[in-house]
Amino acid sequence: MRITTGMMYDRSLSSLMKSNERLSKATDQANTLEKFTTAGESPTGMAQKLNLTAEIAKYKQYASNGTNVQGKLTQEESVLDSLNTAMGSAYTKVQQIVNGTNNSTDDREALASELEELQKHMLDLMNSRDDSGEYLFSGSQSKTPAFALDSSGQYQYQGDSGQRFGQVSQTVKIATSDPGDSVFQNVPTARTASSSTMSSISVGDNSAFSSFYASHYDPANSANNTFTVATVAGSPDTYQIKDAGGNVLQSGNYTQGDEISFNGLKLNPGVASGSSTSFALDAPSSDNVLNSLGKMITALRDPTQTTDQINTLAASTQVHLSNSQNSVNQTIGTVGARLSSLDAITNSNTNLSGISQDKKAEVSEVDLYE
Repeated sequence: MRITTGMMYDRSLSSLMKSNERLSKATDQANTLEKFTTAGESPTGMAQKLNLTAEIAKYKQYASNGTNVQGKLTQEESVLDSLNTAMGSAYTKVQQIVNGTNNSTDDREALASELEELQKHMLDLMNSRDDSGEYLFSGSQSKTPAFALDSSGQYQYQGDSGQRFGQVSQTVKIATSDPGDSVFQNVPTARTASSSTMSSISVGDNSAFSSFYASHYDPANSANNTFTVATVAGSPDTYQIKDAGGNVLQSGNYTQGDEISFNGLKLNPGVASGSSTSFALDAPSSDNVLNSLGKMITALRDPTQTTDQINTLAASTQVHLSNSQNSVNQTIGTVGARLSSLDAITNSNTNLSGISQDKKAEVSEVDLYE
């Protein structure tokens, strides 16, 4: 075959163009650090790259969601801590009543004013909003204040029982809020007993009565919640307190007009020997602590309230404050557990995102040394 000058020129030109093409591709790869830019260059590689890019984007979104969740939970924890402190202060103020250190009209008014300020502070905290203007404790009704005063002067919960969540991984959502009904509204008040036939009945020791109530109250059969006080004439007169089944729970000497102490209750049957009377455990009730403080404030400003009446109400208010603090502390524990879980998930996401980034680099990025 005869080689002409034109053929040699064409071959040299083709070789030069290919070299320039390789140089251009190598330059582009060095600048972009990408092995390929189109699916035509590497169909399988491009598919893997797109999948890994989408996966890495998900982890970035989870990280952003996690930051948002952490901010909301940290704020809720701070608010609950402040509420716990305020409730503790209110408990101490009410204890002054029980101790009998505030019996004058001026003392009662001063104490009522202090409790009123604490009540306002608690309401403000219960109606806290996050940085986006949503109420923390209104459940799904995040644009509605959690608590508001109604026409009857009672604080009512206006939200619902819903929770808001943040997606922090492919399979995990973490609650970013707690509804105010479970944290503040559905808090047990002090348990009570009543009688339509006795001279008087009151709770003298809330702790002892609460234990008795917890072990004897029957929510399924109200008849089992009635107890009989039977008196017997003799020398001396005696009494027996029996449950609905006729079992004797307590007995002793009886003097008409004297009080009988029974599992934290102060009973005054007020009947003559040989007669009987009864009392019943009242159905359990729940309320928010704002209303309990409101009753205490009203009583302190009411000159017709006796010291005994105020002391009895103060003891009940303390029980409700203590129960409210327990509810708040339990919620703080729950929030702390969520934050710990979030930290673990965030660390896991960071590691998984790093693995995906390494895989993507292996598939689609050039090795400069190579």
